[in-house]
Amino acid sequence: MIKRRDLMLAAITTGSSLGMSSAASASTTRSDSAEEVQPKSGFSLALGGGAAKAFAHIPILEALDELGVKPIEISGTSMGAILGGFYASGMTGKEIRDFSVDLFTRKPQLLNKLFLKNGRTWSSLFNISQPAIIDPVVLFETIFPTNLADTFEDLNLPLKVMATDFYSQSEVILENGPLLPAIAASSALPMLLTPVKIDGQVLIDGGFVNPTPFDVFEGNGHFTVGVDVTGSDFSRKDLPSGLETWIGSFAITLHSLVAAKLECSKPDLLIEPPIGKFMTMDFFKIEEIIAAAEPAKDEFKRKLTSLLDAG
Repeated sequence: MIKRRDLMLAAITTGSSLGMSSAASASTTRSDSAEEVQPKSGFSLALGGGAAKAFAHIPILEALDELGVKPIEISGTSMGAILGGFYASGMTGKEIRDFSVDLFTRKPQLLNKLFLKNGRTWSSLFNISQPAIIDPVVLFETIFPTNLADTFEDLNLPLKVMATDFYSQSEVILENGPLLPAIAASSALPMLLTPVKIDGQVLIDGGFVNPTPFDVFEGNGHFTVGVDVTGSDFSRKDLPSGLETWIGSFAITLHSLVAAKLECSKPDLLIEPPIGKFMTMDFFKIEEIIAAAEPAKDEFKRKLTSLLDAG
């Protein structure tokens, strides 16, 4: 027969074990919670593609200068990669505005730049035997500012440039080596700009895989900020031209990809400048696009300040 004393000892022992187990479990839970809620510091900035509509990034870059803050790193697609490359090379938002406006509002100067005074010929820029009519590397070497960094390693800020591998149909992130070919690859819109070959990969416009690349920063411990310029808001009902249909179809693809991505994950801050009424190829309307994007500048400054204060 089991004695009462034995039963009491068993109960005491079991109770002590359960208490120790519960305490250990609570301690583990507290530890796990502490690991999960690590505060974020700083922010990473994603500049989306959108051809001429991406000029809306310029007020955002100016806002950073006015706030006196810099992103930890930048990612960019197509035109977003171009402007991100300028900024990461050390140009201010205002310098980027002045350069871009000057380039696209003074058409004689633009044409003069394209006369390729560095020994290249027109055939090196326009080649109808190629998959597209314009070589983006030659074009960008001709019109880009001279203080663009030569390599990713020369940049003041880390930069991730998005491109699409044509044959594997997959995303490629370029972040080391020569900078200009990477930006050219990210901007190589089929039929207009020739694909760019880097490390054996044939690369085209990064917008086909990641138009607003805020997700490449996941898990880096910083806030993520995305600037999306793919939206459209047209009141027109007439039939578009052949060129408008081709370019517009690409814009639809970009916007659909961004919308699908946002269903799965969102950046900590998403800015969508109200520039939807402009066409993708409205490069010579640069001043109007920047003016239309100005309201987003104040919104961005206010929300970014709140985000960083919360961290």
